[in-house]
Amino acid sequence: MAGIVVGVDGSADAEEALRWAMAQARRQDCPLTVMLAWDPKHCPPAVSSVTATADAEKAGAGAAGEHETEAAAYHVLQTAIGRAAKLSGPTAMVEKVERRDAAEALLDASTDAEMLVLGLHGANRKHRLFAGSVTDVCLHRANSTVVVVRSGHLRPAGPVVVGVDGSAASVTALRVAAAQARSRETSLRVVHSWFPAAPLYPGTYVGLDVPILEKAARALLDDRVAQVQADNTDLRIERVLVEDAAASGLLRMSTDASLLVVGARGHGGFAGLLLGSVSHQCVHHADCPVAVVRATG
Repeated sequence: MAGIVVGVDGSADAEEALRWAMAQARRQDCPLTVMLAWDPKHCPPAVSSVTATADAEKAGAGAAGEHETEAAAYHVLQTAIGRAAKLSGPTAMVEKVERRDAAEALLDASTDAEMLVLGLHGANRKHRLFAGSVTDVCLHRANSTVVVVRSGHLRPAGPVVVGVDGSAASVTALRVAAAQARSRETSLRVVHSWFPAAPLYPGTYVGLDVPILEKAARALLDDRVAQVQADNTDLRIERVLVEDAAASGLLRMSTDASLLVVGARGHGGFAGLLLGSVSHQCVHHADCPVAVVRATG
């Protein structure tokens, strides 16, 4: 797979995602597709506001109205690209505007892409209340890695942090994180959370051999680091064993990170859930962009 797809809609998070995607495309020297999708029922407010400045008669129903909305969508797309390029530098890209459901358009466009980049919160907040956000839909259904960016949370420097738990998705996440660390010329921090920090009720730990559990957790972490280090001998790797719940441990260990990488679904939970609770919490609460990786092979 090759290339990056990023969705824009005029929101602050989407523009931050565009900046991140531009910088990533330059690092990887790969194609970048910038997409804005709209449909009459859920048109991004930024597009609607541009359309509203047109002649009211021409902006009514029918082909003329659709034409003006499409022109407004291109205007919003190109304005966002212009602002992002001033901060991130120029990048070769393909610009696409489509009249269709945004999630479906982005999922189709990213079928063969290496990653899909999205802002956490889109512009159409009313639609999110009823149908779920475009980002949520893509996180659950995308085949490629999905990177979620929040406005004000870009950090160009800092380690790449990855969570491992032995699941297939976390093994793939570790490979992705190593590649990201190399491309950024930074270190890789491998985190394994092995135990809840506090018992759910008195006596929870009775009968458990905590030192043995910790030793097993350390062995799992060492094994995963050894696997990635064999192929990345020049990569600085920090291993961190955290006595904490998985999500809170990763959030604590990524406060200085440039990127947090997690598997879409780790051990535990229900097999039918495509996005686990840990990855969901990281996407919504991390202080840096979060890459959610699907298991491969």
